[in-house]
Amino acid sequence: MPPKAKQTPKYSRLEAEVRRERLILATIESVGEVGYSATTVREICRRAEVSPGLLRFHFSGKAELILHAYERLLNDFIAGIIEIVRHEDSEPRVRLAAFVEACFDPSGHSENRLAMMLAFWSELRQNPNIRGPAAEMFSSYRSELIEVIKEVALIEGNADEVDASLVAISLTSLVDGLWLERSVNPEGFSLEDARLACYGLLDGFLFCGTNEQWLQERAAGRNI
Repeated sequence: MPPKAKQTPKYSRLEAEVRRERLILATIESVGEVGYSATTVREICRRAEVSPGLLRFHFSGKAELILHAYERLLNDFIAGIIEIVRHEDSEPRVRLAAFVEACFDPSGHSENRLAMMLAFWSELRQNPNIRGPAAEMFSSYRSELIEVIKEVALIEGNADEVDASLVAISLTSLVDGLWLERSVNPEGFSLEDARLACYGLLDGFLFCGTNEQWLQERAAGRNI
């Protein structure tokens, strides 16, 4: 009878998963507090309370770890967004409005998360290893958004006139740009202003009155 293959003890696998998780969380924390350049392997290991050797056991180096940390933040955000736009119990206009609300929910946009996003946006231009996976994730969640925009346009009776892909690109780019602006100038405008800007964009594309507050603000002559 052939000898049984040696198996890794369950507790060892769990310990490895815990260490990996601690390294990812330490990276997010470090980039958020001290920035990308100051987030060294030594600093990450100090925060995660592991040795540099253990870091290199799980990741090839800082670049790969940063990528996984970014993917964690982006996946967490996108998972929540996709759940909102897929919500079958809500009508499309409600789901579209819920998407905007979620994008500017302060509980989902901590200073660490914003700092991490800023660090990655600068890296995306220089690192194709990061750019590819990031593009796939963005494409996935934009596709979900396109579908709900199509549903709204169908309800409004202007599906033939609405380019859902262009609306989705415009909306997600506006969301990114507004958060980028707030990260460097937090007092420049409120989160409510940011929401209203997005509702205005949707109303302009879809003529659907996605949010009553936007209609009231527009009627009052507010210039966003």
